[in-house]
Amino acid sequence: MVNRSGGAKHAPKKQTPKTARREMTNAEKGMILAFFHCLGSIAQVASLVGRPWSTIKTFLMQACERMTVDNLPRPGRTPLPSRQQCRTIIRAAKSNPQMTRADFRDRYAPGVSCATGNHTTVIGHTLC
Repeated sequence: MVNRSGGAKHAPKKQTPKTARREMTNAEKGMILAFFHCLGSIAQVASLVGRPWSTIKTFLMQACERMTVDNLPRPGRTPLPSRQQCRTIIRAAKSNPQMTRADFRDRYAPGVSCATGNHTTVIGHTLC
């Protein structure tokens, strides 16, 4: 595209983030907590770990609020059960046919969702 004055029109540049967005490993979290406990300075911890000071400050605040260093669960599809979990569920279903789906889930696969209404699930497919 050309301006009225005859010069080329430049498209606005996109701003690129200073750092790539990635979750901290458990080792990094432990290092941050240990260094902050020993040094007491967020700036020094940031230079040692290689993260921005704002990230260190946010992590320390969230760790104090939540009383844990675990990350919050991300939205998305719930994880499918492993082959071992499926085999365990099938064996349990065959040995005790009176157990409900919720009982199987709570006892053998606590991280797997169970059927609600007309929805089918992995447990339902596994048992049928």
